[in-house]
Amino acid sequence: MEVQQDIVGNWQIIKVSGEIDSKTVGTLRNFIDEKLVENTAVALDLTNVPFMSSAGLRTLLTLQRSTSKMQVDLALIGVASEIQDTMKVTGFLQYFTIFETKESLP
Repeated sequence: MEVQQDIVGNWQIIKVSGEIDSKTVGTLRNFIDEKLVENTAVALDLTNVPFMSSAGLRTLLTLQRSTSKMQVDLALIGVASEIQDTMKVTGFLQYFTIFETKESLP
């Protein structure tokens, strides 16, 4: 799994490539903890994430809680339909705003 950061306008975009599972989620958590910028909205670009385990879903929820406490917006970009289906069944989907591409961010 690879993680990269970019600032585009008012958004901090964290782009993830590869599977997010129990073996890789620590890398994602550490990256987010180190790179999260105060007062900057966060968009997690999951366009290149074909699979996400329950560990990945928990990390998304933790990120949502962190950004909520910081009072900044959080968006997900390019979430695969299979991952969205899992998020819907588990009730996680209600906590996130999802965009198809980073160009569609407000």
